[in-house]
Amino acid sequence: MEIEHKYTFVPLVQKNLININDKKIQEFLTKWGIKGNFIIQHFTFNEPFQKYHKYHLAEAFFKDSTVAKELLTKQGNYWAKQDIIASSVEINPISCSVLNMSFFNKLKDPKNGIVHKSGAICKRFDMEIENFLISDNLRAMLLDEECPEYNLYLKDEREEFIFFIFQMLVLGGILCQYEDILNPYLEVTKAMYKDLIKVQKNEDTDLSISTIVLQVIAKDSKGEAYFPYDPSHMQNIGFLLIDSVTHEITTFLHQFGEYCLSQ
Repeated sequence: MEIEHKYTFVPLVQKNLININDKKIQEFLTKWGIKGNFIIQHFTFNEPFQKYHKYHLAEAFFKDSTVAKELLTKQGNYWAKQDIIASSVEINPISCSVLNMSFFNKLKDPKNGIVHKSGAICKRFDMEIENFLISDNLRAMLLDEECPEYNLYLKDEREEFIFFIFQMLVLGGILCQYEDILNPYLEVTKAMYKDLIKVQKNEDTDLSISTIVLQVIAKDSKGEAYFPYDPSHMQNIGFLLIDSVTHEITTFLHQFGEYCLSQ
């Protein structure tokens, strides 16, 4: 019987996320009501790690006192260190296998009804789904299971980490100004994805992603979710990104709402 490791987590200084912090990318994030509503933090651990340890590692992470003192979560309109030790952690493994943006080529083909030949996103009659205004076929592809465009991406494709990022950006925040063309969404998706995952070259020169992605819901002693707060809202999402090579952990937390400030 294998003895479970006791992990020691050490906070790291905020990394310079070159792609996300690009001025043009920041302008789009502001326009879509995303800027200020997500937080990225970095930690490391030194203990031995195998991929099958991922669930134990994630649970230990949220129940660790050092992490609790450093982890920023939403408190009102602020990002704050609330020093919460998780009582329970729901963990869902997320596929992270997409190596290039050809994953989104289906959206760029006018035959599929998302964009016109000009690149402009196809408009449609307004309807509301899960409190989101659906006025074009791109957002319908994300939310309207009854429309033909929804079937462009299969269930396993929708569960890719890059698809979660894309959906978060397209649906945006409360003060979202939507785009009329597709390309900005793809550009910012690529920027965020590149900053969040790590690609390694294998011996046979093939590329692979070394990042393990877990979607998590951490709950406090009262059984209330705080990472993310109100996970019933599809834009409230929290991920733990584990680099199995460098033993680094990156947290990514997005909370739908008004602009959040650091406290």
